Amino acid sequence: MSFDFTIKPVGQLVVSPVVRPEPESVQTAVTTQLPAPQSVTATADSAGSNAVASNAARVGADTISRQVIFDQASAAMVYVLVDETTAEVVNQYPESWQLRARAYFREQDQSKLQQRAGPIPTDRTV
Repeated sequence: MSFDFTIKPVGQLVVSPVVRPEPESVQTAVTTQLPAPQSVTATADSAGSNAVASNAARVGADTISRQVIFDQASAAMVYVLVDETTAEVVNQYPESWQLRARAYFREQDQSKLQQRAGPIPTDRTV
């Protein structure tokens, strides 16, 4: 019995291309010809489409302040983005429901520790 576990290639792998037929609606569609003023063409400059978004981001960045707050109830640091013009919270991490849950569980832990302030029932005094 041989203990030779080498794998030897048998032949070359052939990948056959998958040809998907076009749907019937595409086959029966009528081609449209629009006059030049009504047609849409792609621009050569791809950065032009992002110019509006980057400009809006720059304008919005001027009115947003970043704040770091320590929440004592949940004993956690809170990162907040506030719009200075409307004094509205834009984004917050951790979210308010997470802070409430942390505060609740922290309070539960504190109450258990206060109840155990006396001697532990497993301790023996002689």
